[in-house]
Amino acid sequence: MPKPNLRCLLNIALLMLALVASSISLARAQSSNEPKRRVIPITINKGENYTITDVKTGEATKVVSNPNALVVQTAPGRIELVGADAGSWNINATLSSGEKVTYQITVKSTTNPQGDLNPGAAPPSIQ
Repeated sequence: MPKPNLRCLLNIALLMLALVASSISLARAQSSNEPKRRVIPITINKGENYTITDVKTGEATKVVSNPNALVVQTAPGRIELVGADAGSWNINATLSSGEKVTYQITVKSTTNPQGDLNPGAAPPSIQ
């Protein structure tokens, strides 16, 4: 069996590279054809709850700031949110109408922290 020469191997490698590049550009073109998501801003206070209704599926969540800012529970047809701390999240969802939306949730802290974090003095000992 004859050995393939270097020129033949280079041609095969270039052909494979061209196929990979064209498949990547095709995938990008298909993803750019998707319509832009509608953004729905929601602001809640720490301790408040909010229900997003008429939801077909919740697809992805992204923490923008503070992963402890929100508690999320999903149920059929709705997403329940509870503000736990100041911060913001983005939740991608598909509505029951088929529209893809992004909920931008901002949780605000209603009160400022009280006191400082320095340790207090111990009480005097009992004798």
